[in-house]
Amino acid sequence: MKEIKQINRRLDEKVHELKTLFDIGQGLSATLDSQKILRLLVYALMGQMFITKYAVLLKCDSKLELKDRKGFSADFLDHIAGAIANLEIPEGAMSVQDISDNKLCEILLKNDVQTLIPMAHQEKLLGYLLLGSKLSGQPYTKTDFEFLTTLVSQAVISLENARLFEETLEKQRLEEELNVARTIQKKLLPKKLPEISGYDIYGMNNSSQQVGGDYFDVIQIDENHIALAIGDVSGKGVPASLLMANLQAALRVMMTPDMNLAEVVAKLNNLIHSNTGLDKFITFFIGILDTVTHTLTYVNAGHNNPVHLSIDREIKFLDVGGIILGILPKYSYQTGQISLEPGDLVFTYT
Repeated sequence: MKEIKQINRRLDEKVHELKTLFDIGQGLSATLDSQKILRLLVYALMGQMFITKYAVLLKCDSKLELKDRKGFSADFLDHIAGAIANLEIPEGAMSVQDISDNKLCEILLKNDVQTLIPMAHQEKLLGYLLLGSKLSGQPYTKTDFEFLTTLVSQAVISLENARLFEETLEKQRLEEELNVARTIQKKLLPKKLPEISGYDIYGMNNSSQQVGGDYFDVIQIDENHIALAIGDVSGKGVPASLLMANLQAALRVMMTPDMNLAEVVAKLNNLIHSNTGLDKFITFFIGILDTVTHTLTYVNAGHNNPVHLSIDREIKFLDVGGIILGILPKYSYQTGQISLEPGDLVFTYT
């Protein structure tokens, strides 16, 4: 009779555990908020195991970081996080006494950590759940370990779903921002190239990514002078596009009829150098076309050498100037000049 009562009691406990797992599973599947998932997990532990001490350590890069705790000191958890992260991942919930590292086992037991539960997904460790003693003072049983392993597995799946959902939202947000940045960048490029008697001017830009650091501009200085500029910012993406926008804005302010081209490029170089790191620089070429004298005065600041193809098929490279923008401050640039004849072609590129 006594044995039957024990069996019935164990069956009742199992039914209660299954009902708890079912209810918690429904709650976990109803949210994609990682904080809510952790709270549901903790409430289930306190309600089912009657524990008042717990800690949740989740992996960030290669380290375990404390995400939630009660009853354990933060200093203690930070102290043992590294040692726990280096443990061989157990298959499920385990007693701290079964840890092979005797020193770690002693420290954990001294601080009333009784049970260690890995939070793993597809053999990848996501973190650990640490539990203190039960209020009843009873040790954790094999049935407890099975329940805890199943419960934590459910929570881990929900946490992974939440992480993937957050990554998807972040990717969508970044794509939207990049689309806006690309639209703005396109508007910074010349909308319409000037029509100059005796000259044909063409330009195009096709970024390798949604936004980038390639740049060209055509600026009407006065009736007889046109500035033709092209540049390539180091790197790709949003940082390069922002630097390109700054270059364009500064250049347009400096393009006045009385400007000195070498001094303009030197000022641009100082501006880029003082506002960026050594890993950011710009190759840059600018030429001033004089439509009366039919000359092109230019400065090549480390850019790919433009090609001057004459009507008789002679090729010259426009290589006079100096170093790329942003490397050395207070650098003096040189100017070059070519004469243009009908049928000549000047080709610049990035």
